[in-house]
Amino acid sequence: MSALIVQDIKVEFSGSQILKGVSFEVKENSVTALLGRNGVGKSSTLKAIMGIYPHTGSVKLGQADISKEQTYKIVKSGIGYVPEDRVS
Repeated sequence: MSALIVQDIKVEFSGSQILKGVSFEVKENSVTALLGRNGVGKSSTLKAIMGIYPHTGSVKLGQADISKEQTYKIVKSGIGYVPEDRVS
């Protein structure tokens, strides 16, 4: 069974397409990594899942569609995002 299902996520800012059709599944009791070089959309994907960036497409946590939930409700459901901190 899938714990998280992301389907066809698209993010756009000021007419520029940031993400186009991102889809993946995270299975229960598994470890999943989102890898890629700088600027390919890793953080944007996570921010869309968290509801920080407006997006189209769907995000399901278990059976619940959390696509349009507010960020604090997504966090309460068990998803978190800890950004990298660059300390000088």
